[in-house]
Amino acid sequence: RLRCDRNKPCGSCIRLGQATICTFPLSQVPRASQRDPPMDTATRKIFQERIDQLESLVRSLLDKQQSKLNAPLPDSVAFPMATDVAGDTDPLTYGSDHWKAILDEIGDLKGMVQQHPEDLGDPYTDPVLPGNDLFLLQTYPTTKMDIIATIPPRIVVDSMISKYFKWADMPVSLVVHRGVFFKQYEAFWEDPLSTSTMWLTILYGMMYTVAYCTLFINGDAGSLDETTASEYRSIVIISREKMIQCLRLGNYMKGAPHTIEALLAFLQTEYLQGEDTQHGCWQLTGVIIRVALKMGYHRDGSHFPNISVYEAEMRRRTWYILTQFDTASASQVGLPRIIKETQCDTAEPRNLLDDDFDDTSTVLPPARPQNEHTLAQFLVYKSRIVSVYGMICDFTTSSKQRDYEEAMRLDVLLNTAYAQKPPILELKSMQRSVLDGAELITRRIYMAMSYHHAQITLHRKFMILAKANSKYSISHTTCVNAATEMLQLQAELFEQCQPGRMLYTDRWKILSLVQSEFLLATTVLCFNL
Repeated sequence: RLRCDRNKPCGSCIRLGQATICTFPLSQVPRASQRDPPMDTATRKIFQERIDQLESLVRSLLDKQQSKLNAPLPDSVAFPMATDVAGDTDPLTYGSDHWKAILDEIGDLKGMVQQHPEDLGDPYTDPVLPGNDLFLLQTYPTTKMDIIATIPPRIVVDSMISKYFKWADMPVSLVVHRGVFFKQYEAFWEDPLSTSTMWLTILYGMMYTVAYCTLFINGDAGSLDETTASEYRSIVIISREKMIQCLRLGNYMKGAPHTIEALLAFLQTEYLQGEDTQHGCWQLTGVIIRVALKMGYHRDGSHFPNISVYEAEMRRRTWYILTQFDTASASQVGLPRIIKETQCDTAEPRNLLDDDFDDTSTVLPPARPQNEHTLAQFLVYKSRIVSVYGMICDFTTSSKQRDYEEAMRLDVLLNTAYAQKPPILELKSMQRSVLDGAELITRRIYMAMSYHHAQITLHRKFMILAKANSKYSISHTTCVNAATEMLQLQAELFEQCQPGRMLYTDRWKILSLVQSEFLLATTVLCFNL
């Protein structure tokens, strides 16, 4: 391949006797404010002549190398993309850097110049950031060795993993058992190449979460020395790409071990970057759920003799997290959820700490008492509320006429699910929660916000009818009270998320998940004016 030396004229054009028409694009795409003026007629003519010269050169080389092109390609050559080229007989597929593919692209370019010359005056467009990279060809194929070579030194990774598990108070972190993970972590450093690519996705996800939150969310960037800060910035830049490469290299649709945990780790990075309503997260959640269904997560592990006690309990945790993501993401984009509860029989996970069982357990210990709070307990009781909320979403989005009696039946189910929560998850004022810790306070807020959001979703349509028919006055009262409670909670949260207050270090966990709920409450009260 001839390479341009960026001189004017360049060495390649001088050797080919084409110095008078030498031209090449700028090395960097300019910003919109820096774009050149539209291409004049003379410049466009030079551009057209350059394409003609290039086409002539390729055709001459093609004629000389025709015999070589007709020979079979070596088995070791793998092309990431292909172009279909129709010949005189059967269509053949050539690699993207094959002579005929290049020749076809030159022909396409000529057609563009001839048919749309006005487009050449503004050749640059603003760069578009990729959405969900998992479904786009935004990364190049790689090897496990390359992925491992990018991991920072162990002293850096140790610090990040330690931070991750200190911060791991969100339900999604339950899919990774701490004790088992650390055994796998030690095994990785002893023999990195024997580690599965899916497990590497989880590791990169943890590093990304810590680096991104430290640099951009929780305000800890100033506590890092320059070397560590540089490592964190590098991790933020490369981690998501490496996660995608791991998922593709491990063929995530096959459902190998650690696949669902790896996909959830990638989903977590999407939530960290995105806004309240994210179609990318909804799409990715759908893929994860379908892979989980293929792997049988919707059936309880006790049905399968080849699934250990430990694996069965971890699958229960994972499935109940997926049911929450399914309902939440579907409601955000206003579309039906995927999981049908009538087709599932996965039991609720038990109120256990990771220290209570591991991959060597032969019998699962009994659940801890209700007054002993764990993250798994929060997952179970929030899932009960979300389960009813899913029924409410099915009801409100149904194409059939809404029956008010059915609405009131769902209202009873919702109130019952919220009332069944243990006393330790009862929402308290901040003054009464001084000794409870930010983690427990945050979980109480999630429970209350989920409950009030479900109330408004169920009764909002009937609230409109209440102005003309007193039959629906209960819906009006329920909506107004729920919205008022949510905005009172917002005011209290705003106060406690200020620097030096109780929830300052955990503010990103709260505000990133409940902002849309506050907007919903505001809309309801404005409508009531």
